[in-house]
Amino acid sequence: RRTPSRGKLKKPVVEYSGPRSARGVADFASAAIPSSHVVPVEEGGLDAFLGNGSLPKAVLLGSKPELTPLLKAVGLALHGRMLIGFSHGPTSPQTASALGGGEASFPRLLVLTAGASAADAIAYGGEMKPSPILSFLMSHAAPPPTGGAAAAAAGRPAASLVKELDQAGLDALPKDAHILIFGDVPDLEPLAESIFGQAVVARAPAALASKYGAKSVPAVAVLRYGAAEKAPKKAVAYAGDVAGLEGAKNTALASLPETQVERLGPANMDIFFSSALGISATQAACLLFSDKGEVPPLFRALSVAFEGQIAFGFAPASLMSQFGVDKVPAVLVLFAGEPPAGKAQGQQVALQGVRFEPQVHGKFNFGNIASFLASFIESRLVELGASAAAAGGGSPDPDMAMSSKADAGPLPELSASNWGAECLQRGGLCAVALLDGGPDNTGRKGQLEMLTQLRARRAGGPLAFSWLDATCHSEFISAFGLTESDLPTVLVLSPSKLRWARSIGSFDAETVGAFGSAVASGRKPTEAIAAIPPLQPIDCAALPRGAVAVEEDDPLGAEIMAEILEEERREREAREAAVAEAAAAAGAGARESKRSKSEMSEIERMEAELEECGSMDLLCAARRDKQLKALEKKRRLEEKLKKIAKKKRKAKAKAKKGGR
Repeated sequence: RRTPSRGKLKKPVVEYSGPRSARGVADFASAAIPSSHVVPVEEGGLDAFLGNGSLPKAVLLGSKPELTPLLKAVGLALHGRMLIGFSHGPTSPQTASALGGGEASFPRLLVLTAGASAADAIAYGGEMKPSPILSFLMSHAAPPPTGGAAAAAAGRPAASLVKELDQAGLDALPKDAHILIFGDVPDLEPLAESIFGQAVVARAPAALASKYGAKSVPAVAVLRYGAAEKAPKKAVAYAGDVAGLEGAKNTALASLPETQVERLGPANMDIFFSSALGISATQAACLLFSDKGEVPPLFRALSVAFEGQIAFGFAPASLMSQFGVDKVPAVLVLFAGEPPAGKAQGQQVALQGVRFEPQVHGKFNFGNIASFLASFIESRLVELGASAAAAGGGSPDPDMAMSSKADAGPLPELSASNWGAECLQRGGLCAVALLDGGPDNTGRKGQLEMLTQLRARRAGGPLAFSWLDATCHSEFISAFGLTESDLPTVLVLSPSKLRWARSIGSFDAETVGAFGSAVASGRKPTEAIAAIPPLQPIDCAALPRGAVAVEEDDPLGAEIMAEILEEERREREAREAAVAEAAAAAGAGARESKRSKSEMSEIERMEAELEECGSMDLLCAARRDKQLKALEKKRRLEEKLKKIAKKKRKAKAKAKKGGR
């Protein structure tokens, strides 16, 4: 079968529970060989068998009525090259006579080349053993198929893991991280194989390389994970060489979100499991034990692929002994077992576990782990369905009750008539998208499509999704302190506990989904509310909105508005006159200041030019300190010059007096 997402075909693992003996194992393996490649040839049906297609044909006239493992294995080995038929010889005399003439010994193997009649059958005369029989049949079989036919015959996909995209494909990319290849870049298959399930490798027309930021061809461009990251301007370009491919790979894997994975420790272990058993459809959790500090891209990709079906936790190596894990990395799925007889409802039950074993399930990669989880989820859902039917349904905690699987239909719009059924009495948590329902909101259709897809993915979880025309029910959203400027957003309400929380950030599936999971798991704090406000019976279709809603019906409105405008005009003119007067005064003061400065002494000018600084303006303080030092130096110099001038005057006066 095919692995989850877009994986390769692979053989599923089948558990053997029979006797531990060679005979028991051989019988089990023989019974597992498919019989679909062997066509029963009933009595009277030989002509229909011979006319079935153009391939050569072989018929075994068996001595026993049962198909032998040998014939089933031959039919599987020659699938696509020869049509294998089986008929019980003793009970099919007409078939035996047509193919073998008068010979009545069984078993007997005969080959008919393409277009040959029964009379031209070629009889096999060797031992009835696998090797000679297969050699004989292969000598008459059609040539082995090639290309896609060979892949189909071998039970594997013919297409490469590297996709081919044109402009239309680039315009409709899903949210997965993409590595786009422009031009001739070698070794893409190993790259696509190494990041299978985590990112998509695709060839794109070389003419579009520059649009995605590439300066030359060959080149590589990365579109990170998320629907909002697929615009060409958001691409990250790399050179089309080994280093470029490695950089593109790292960028693509780094973009995988971690929002669906809870990092575990002793402090939040109990909270995680108590919520995980109610938040996911399987009431189970998948743990990755690792000695690394970061959640690997593989595990982040698994959490996205199985979002809503099972909870994901990242456990450090220090918790290994608590769960009986002896080495890392290790993947362990834990779920609640059946409570023992006589155990009171609400008491804790022991956790049971299933471990991913590489010896049984294959290498530690995305495809094998995804197949392991898909098998568990399938069987777990069947088990829970049977358990719910036996218990009569119901859950002790209304906020952990699962939403109906019928939640895959159109997203319900809330109104006064269905408010109770869709939220208040439904049980669990209500996820209400608050949108602008007005006709001018051109983005509403896309928002509803995103929410509908998210609701379908989360079907069976604790969140009941719906939407509300918030511009119509403004009184409702005001009870939560919200206005039209906060739209679009999502409210998660717990009617039973009178708690609520509001999403903040981008309005896309990733952000809204992560927000809902965080609230349901207890990781997102909620606020209390005295009572959940009701929805008023409003005809939203007839409600005036936008410019229509503010039309003035008062006949005195025009006169009042004219008076208001006139008063505003007078006030505006008064303000403008005051500003002009202040500007004129400032100009005169500046001219006066300029005139006075020319008459100042140098020290006076330096004092006038000192900066006034705030307490925290360090640069200004440094400049002022420099100015003060220069001013002080100038003052000392002026004082010295005054003293010298004074001494000169004294000496001159003394000399003049002595000359008399």
